[in-house]
Amino acid sequence: MEEQVTGISTRLKLLVGVMTTLLVVGLILMVVGIARTSKELSEQSEQLAAKIGDVPVQIAPGDSLLNVSASSGKLYLAVSHRNGKQSIIVIDAMTGERLGQLKLEVSP
Repeated sequence: MEEQVTGISTRLKLLVGVMTTLLVVGLILMVVGIARTSKELSEQSEQLAAKIGDVPVQIAPGDSLLNVSASSGKLYLAVSHRNGKQSIIVIDAMTGERLGQLKLEVSP
């Protein structure tokens, strides 16, 4: 009976050791993958910045930039105008071309 318990105990210890090794290897692979992806994204953003260069975005004197966000290759600039109204300027992130402006209005 004791030989069976000792055999089972040895197998369990071996199984725990194998599972621990798999967890450590998986964690290492995950860290390497994140580092590689981060490096690729950094290189892509640098290439994009070099490709676009300095693109001026004109806003009227007295207007102020409230927020900038990006999605699906477009930049969205939230602008507060000196007359109190607000709008969102849409810009193509790859070319810097101004695609349009969303004028925010209060409905009656």
